[in-house]
Amino acid sequence: MLKRMNLTDLFKSVRTQIQDKTGMKCYDAIPDNAPSPFYYMELSGNSPSDTKTMFVQRYSIDIHIIAEPTPSSVPTYKYIQMLEEALTEDIKIPCEFILVRQDETGIKTIYNEETGEKHSVVGFDFLVAYGFKFKI
Repeated sequence: MLKRMNLTDLFKSVRTQIQDKTGMKCYDAIPDNAPSPFYYMELSGNSPSDTKTMFVQRYSIDIHIIAEPTPSSVPTYKYIQMLEEALTEDIKIPCEFILVRQDETGIKTIYNEETGEKHSVVGFDFLVAYGFKFKI
């Protein structure tokens, strides 16, 4: 029986990569009164993306960036760039899976929160193979 990658393992891999490469906190659930700036992730979708030879699952993750309160958008753009650079390197996933592709799908939105913090969202797709197809 083929087993797809556990979402917890995927989130852990992405979060570790972001924290190690940016030096900023990355959450999957925001703690109360978490000081900005920080990143947080949420699954925006997953779907099969099989090839002729492999069973592949596409995981779409939205990464939210909460910048400190400021009238300027410069810190927000800096944090977006830091995130993009952090995820130019492949994430490390459990050895029984193969990371086929890791793509940025782009900036989805940037807006101001009531607290004065800038909030932006950047999408990423991770294609993970979990088995090979073969004929008997």
